[in-house]
Amino acid sequence: MQLSEAAEVIEVAGAYNANQKLAEGWTLLAVVPGANNAGKAHVAYVLGKSERGPEKESVPAAKGFFAG
Repeated sequence: MQLSEAAEVIEVAGAYNANQKLAEGWTLLAVVPGANNAGKAHVAYVLGKSERGPEKESVPAAKGFFAG
């Protein structure tokens, strides 16, 4: 999925939250640096969903892809 194809986009902090969203059918769009309200740095995951549902890719999705 391309960012332009996403009907909904979210950003989550941490691998655990990213894995939860991937299990719910979200697609990983980007991994970017982020910071919480206190200014502490963390990895942020940008995920998207299309209006037509999750796309089937030729490579099976890995469960628990991000170790956390």
